[in-house]
Amino acid sequence: MPPEKTPRGDPSREAIASLRGYVYQIYQSALAWTELKDDELLYLEVAEDFAVVAEGALKAVQVKNTAGRVTINSEDIIATIESFVELQEKNPSLKVTLRYLTTSAITKEKNRDHRIGDAPTLDAWRNLAKAGELSGLRQVLDKSKLSKKSKDFVKSLDDKGLRERFLKRIHFDCGAPDPDLITRRINSRISKLLTNRGGDNSQTQNCVANILLTVLN
Repeated sequence: MPPEKTPRGDPSREAIASLRGYVYQIYQSALAWTELKDDELLYLEVAEDFAVVAEGALKAVQVKNTAGRVTINSEDIIATIESFVELQEKNPSLKVTLRYLTTSAITKEKNRDHRIGDAPTLDAWRNLAKAGELSGLRQVLDKSKLSKKSKDFVKSLDDKGLRERFLKRIHFDCGAPDPDLITRRINSRISKLLTNRGGDNSQTQNCVANILLTVLN
């Protein structure tokens, strides 16, 4: 018989948001696993949340299922840039790229010193990775919350190096699909793989469940 009242506790100790984040990370990791090429390996919780490693390249991914919006000085954005510098330092023989995958959208910085013109710095980042004057971005990064180590790394690069070894290797994939869409993508991917290998669509749910459990373990 159910209790007359729902137990009450300290709301500050509720872990619902954290659990949602972990579930989203597991689903994104599972999706990445199903999309591996024959010469690629998937590493979980080694280089960021997950990383795909192939010959001469390390593609790391941070996954966040968060509300709100992000700017160049958001805690997670700064942590992503710091992680890239660290990964590049620890893996000098590999071409390191880092993708920050979040459900949060980009917004414009309030402080003019932290943005380039009237556009959000993270949007400008995408464009400047292709072409454009980099002095404004250099100023923004120098005034950001980045550590001295990361700022020194940026300063050590000429404009070509900044574009090729920094801007093009850090990807801010904001406004990523919500968990429901990721679930549908995994189901569709597994269904296709089963069909290609002589299986049956009725096996899809069991396969997905086993994959998710393996990733969790």
